[in-house]
Amino acid sequence: MKTYPLGRLQATDERDHEYPIRQLLPRKPSKRLSRYWWDDGWWGDQGETSQCVAYSFVHWLKDGPVLQAGDFDPRVIYAEAQRLDEILGENYEGTTVRGGVKALVARGLVKEYRWAFDVYTVIQTLLELGPVVVGTNWYESMFTPDAVGRISIGGKQAGGHAYVLNGVSRITRQFRIKNSWGRGWGRAGHAFISFDNFSRLLGERGEACLAVEIAKPA
Repeated sequence: MKTYPLGRLQATDERDHEYPIRQLLPRKPSKRLSRYWWDDGWWGDQGETSQCVAYSFVHWLKDGPVLQAGDFDPRVIYAEAQRLDEILGENYEGTTVRGGVKALVARGLVKEYRWAFDVYTVIQTLLELGPVVVGTNWYESMFTPDAVGRISIGGKQAGGHAYVLNGVSRITRQFRIKNSWGRGWGRAGHAFISFDNFSRLLGERGEACLAVEIAKPA
């Protein structure tokens, strides 16, 4: 089994529940059955680093729905995230999703960020608002998508990983993942995960983050 680097650290902050994504959603549930956001703005590969959080946020910045001008260096965002996250010092590998989004705020790229901890809210967010950066546990079987690009939970927990959810289908009951291991992983860099599997990951102290971008002029 081939494995890849991870790097998402978990740090619970109960205050996140005071800033739910659902407050930004339309009052009426979406009638859409599916939605896939444009995601060819930038494709990065974190290589052997533990910078999945930073790569995920750069993917999120460069893809739809807001098209950001300019280039963003994941190494710089990673260093800033480690400075701003909840973990003492900077002599460790990885960072938190909260540290990553704080780094974007510090750089003037987003004005606020919200959280979801349940699958229904994530579905509605993808149908109506845009992609989310998520941080969850990652299991051995998830390194290897099947022939149609699906991943499922199996084997031992390998660590924590951050990635982008940027598509959803209520017909197939799946989310689309954009990962940070290059276009050679999965289906051209993508994979799919069922609502049920993702619900379990969220229940294991996972999180989904939606930030509100400040678009910079080209």
